[in-house]
Amino acid sequence: MASLRDLKRQIGSIKNIAKVTEALQTVSAVKFRKAENRVRKARPYAENVEQMMRDVARSATGSSPHLAGREVRRVAVAAITADRGLAGGFNAQVLRRTQRLRDELGGEVVQVASGRKATAFFRFRRVELAEVYTGFSDNPTYEKAREIGQGLTRLFDEEEADEVYLVYNRFESALTQRPVVTRLLPVAREEDDEGRGGDGVVAASYFEYVPDAETVLRNLVPRYVETMVWQALLESAAGEHGARMTAMKNATDNANDLARDLTLRMNKARQAQITQEILEIVGGAEALAAS
Repeated sequence: MASLRDLKRQIGSIKNIAKVTEALQTVSAVKFRKAENRVRKARPYAENVEQMMRDVARSATGSSPHLAGREVRRVAVAAITADRGLAGGFNAQVLRRTQRLRDELGGEVVQVASGRKATAFFRFRRVELAEVYTGFSDNPTYEKAREIGQGLTRLFDEEEADEVYLVYNRFESALTQRPVVTRLLPVAREEDDEGRGGDGVVAASYFEYVPDAETVLRNLVPRYVETMVWQALLESAAGEHGARMTAMKNATDNANDLARDLTLRMNKARQAQITQEILEIVGGAEALAAS
């Protein structure tokens, strides 16, 4: 059984840990609010760019590889994680989804890692990384998104990859971040009923493109990829801060609960010790009286 000194030392250590986790929770809460606002403001723009790309893709009739694609021999997969941990299962769920996608695709996969956690994960498994981007996960900038987007577009243009996928955590709330997979390239035409009439005939476009849809598509693809990467980085940053805030709150609550339990044990042990001392004194007094 632990002594009173050991219990007191444990309680002090746990309370110090609780102070650290509470401070991390406060810092993450401040960063989370800013990141959440950035995500809310950026989503409409990203959705409009994506819809514009679909409209142009529906109108284009050429055989551009950005639209029609080509024979798939190699696939590029970009995984976006955080640079730091202490965020619960935030990084793990993206990496699990990325590994599952690699297994589903089969064949040769060109891996791209954004964030130190993804980099360490794949290097530990001796997976060769085509590109590595680190040092900005908690506060991404559009310049970094452009750098990543240009790198992914270059892999496709130089035929180092015939398809490009993006895996990241989509922010839903501080408690929920959902890993999603997005195919960036080639840009597929819409095949659902939204762009078709009741008889399955593709609806006519309401736009005229100058000089033509294929030229617009070639110029729009790099901006589209950069925008999708930018939105993914913002979603990941908000999810990271939300997950870390939640994890640190749970850690603080658990530490406080443990400190209370140990304090109760220490008080019981102290009472038992005092009772034992009283019994010894009483027993000694009775022995002296009897003699």
